[in-house]
Amino acid sequence: MEEQKNNIFVHEFQVARVPIIEEQTGLNHRTPWVFWGIANMAPQELIRLYQSSPTHGTCVRSKHLGVRGEDLLIKGGDNGRLQMANSLGDSIYDIWNKACLDFILYGQFALNIVWRRDREQGFEIYSMDTSKLRAERSDINDHVNNYYYCADWALYRKFPPRKLPSFNVTSDEPSQVFMYVPHTPGQEYYSMPSYWNSATAIATEVEVYNWWHSNIINGLNPSLFVSLNSGIPGPEEREQIFNTLSAKYSSSNNPGKLLLTFANSKEEAPEITTIQPNGSDKMWIEMNSAVQQAILSSHQINPELIGIMTPGALGTSDFLEKQDHFDHLVVAPIANELKKVFEKLLTLRDGVPTELEIVPFRMVTIPDAAPVETVNVNKDVTDKTNETII
Repeated sequence: MEEQKNNIFVHEFQVARVPIIEEQTGLNHRTPWVFWGIANMAPQELIRLYQSSPTHGTCVRSKHLGVRGEDLLIKGGDNGRLQMANSLGDSIYDIWNKACLDFILYGQFALNIVWRRDREQGFEIYSMDTSKLRAERSDINDHVNNYYYCADWALYRKFPPRKLPSFNVTSDEPSQVFMYVPHTPGQEYYSMPSYWNSATAIATEVEVYNWWHSNIINGLNPSLFVSLNSGIPGPEEREQIFNTLSAKYSSSNNPGKLLLTFANSKEEAPEITTIQPNGSDKMWIEMNSAVQQAILSSHQINPELIGIMTPGALGTSDFLEKQDHFDHLVVAPIANELKKVFEKLLTLRDGVPTELEIVPFRMVTIPDAAPVETVNVNKDVTDKTNETII
């Protein structure tokens, strides 16, 4: 954006946004649903950060691959029960795959439970987009009885939210919303993703890359000041001169801003103090390294596991140990938590106790070791009468 003030033209850059996704219970009482974040757009903000931050996005995808595994099986049971979850042909693993990603990204996930006409035959399970759901204010027992679904919450007046009942086995409603929301201190209606203590760091990484990109695109040297002292032209001519100079001096080698002034003579020209470089490039690089470390720490991921190598640590022998640490400390707890939820739903649907097994996703493939020759220690080697001694 460019502003014209007292014949001075200055480039201005967008102010960075600090993400806030906490529920806003007291912000708006005009709607029956509880606002999720500022302007009720918390999930969309989480999606923006996921798609914009390279480090954060890679961490989420790595955790998702580890948690979802290669497949789902029923221990000692009929795996055919996992094939047709609904009339669309989705398998339980298809639904599990989406639920895992939503849980890692939003800290919760949603399913659509559709009961059959004969309830003895159970229900169908469909995936639901968690970002499109908002909770109704709870009743006196702190239970959320309904959720509201909207195709685009930024335009909810154009797309009126649809009221859907929450999951309840005693309700006669055929279509219900099953929302899994783990307990989060300070939150009543929505959960918080595990990585959210690094939210500012994630947003900072996005802005750091935006800063680098903007400097390349703007392509103007910050020490480039042009003062024209032959009179002050009209607004349109000043604009044309500014655009001409901007186009002439723009390049990827000269990032920054252009300051253009007009005066009737040198005596009337403004006094300009040159801004000397302050080593900001080095500062940004150091900041980006600290921000990246904060993001990795919040996800509990060693940088080597997602392809970020530290100097002097290339090809370290403890890579498999780091992978094992990640599997047991990060992946396994999430997978076990979600697995229990699906086991309860399948047990309720089929009326048969269900225990699921996740076929693990192997991030590292270890080649088989060379065969080792074994010696039978019980073999009788006392009979050596026929041996020839040379």
